[in-house]
Amino acid sequence: MRRIPLAVAFLVLASCFSGYDTRSERPLRVHRGRFVQTIVLTGELEASRGVNISVPDLSTWQTSIKWLAQDGDEVKAGERVAELDNGTFTTDLDSKRQLETQALQELQQKEAEWKADLRLKGLDLDKKRGDLEKAKIEAAIPSDILSARDYQDRQIKLHRAETEFAKAREVLASQRKAVVSDGANLELKLGRAARDVKTAEEAIELLTLRAPRGGIVVVHDHPWEPRKLQSGDGVWVGFPLAQIPDLDSLEVAASLADVDDGRVAVGMPATVTLDGYPSLRFPGVVRAISAVAQEGTRNAVRRAFRVVVDLGRVDAHLMRPGLSARVEIRRRIQPNALLVPRVSIDFEGKQPRVLLASGKTVGVKVGECNAQECIVVSGIEEGTRLRS
Repeated sequence: MRRIPLAVAFLVLASCFSGYDTRSERPLRVHRGRFVQTIVLTGELEASRGVNISVPDLSTWQTSIKWLAQDGDEVKAGERVAELDNGTFTTDLDSKRQLETQALQELQQKEAEWKADLRLKGLDLDKKRGDLEKAKIEAAIPSDILSARDYQDRQIKLHRAETEFAKAREVLASQRKAVVSDGANLELKLGRAARDVKTAEEAIELLTLRAPRGGIVVVHDHPWEPRKLQSGDGVWVGFPLAQIPDLDSLEVAASLADVDDGRVAVGMPATVTLDGYPSLRFPGVVRAISAVAQEGTRNAVRRAFRVVVDLGRVDAHLMRPGLSARVEIRRRIQPNALLVPRVSIDFEGKQPRVLLASGKTVGVKVGECNAQECIVVSGIEEGTRLRS
């Protein structure tokens, strides 16, 4: 069998497996085109509208988070979003319920005593009524039938019976008034205790914060630590815990370093790319820039301006508050500019020089540059071949 020389076989294999063709490489040339100068910012999606879930007005100024929904959870209207510590209110509720029970027991005991007392006084009145009727009968016997002494005694007994009956009737009436008055006072006491219990129960119910409408829960950041709020964190009246955003109002909040002050202006067009969906691009425009640069975190050295970018299109199925985004803001667009690739420019020395395909260099005057190209003001003509 005839053997193929090793060198020939190597050349054949190299020609078969080589996927790189230098002839297909596009040559570098000076050309005319649209020059776009951009600045890239990082930010995240935020909602400009939504329902805030905050600590309600409580009798105690400060409390803590007992339970909090996870960031990004989807809730329905009426479902709980957060629970605040109710230990103080629970203890207070127990004492108020005890006072209510005591007031009820006191009322029930007094009602039993009043019933027995009124029954006894009613029986006494009936006895006095019977005595009066008997005395009336005995006193009605004519004086000519009885001796003067007996007649006088019977008249005295009648008068005494009338007095005793009137007294018993007054005592019963007075007792009935006292029962009504004391009962009303005890009813007020019981009602006040019941209202206190209801108020405490409502306060505890108030500590369970529920969603006023359905949506996604966005938990707010901790005011002093680089994290979201969580169970155990101390909060106070009016403190915002979470938000159920209106997804149609999503916008991008980006940071512009203080050293780049003035490079971005309201009205500049932008392109937004979500880090989670790098193949999708959303148009936008700069709507607002904060007047003062602020620290991003506590004790931060660098400051940044807050840049708000309105989205021209919102995809509610993909977009969620908190998603990180890349914002490419177009600062300047110049059509029909004479452009040179940056890889073909040598910026060392006093004057920039362009690297020609012939191996020589030529000095040029360069205008503005972006990441890929620079505008050439003078020194070279369109179509000149270049090298990198």
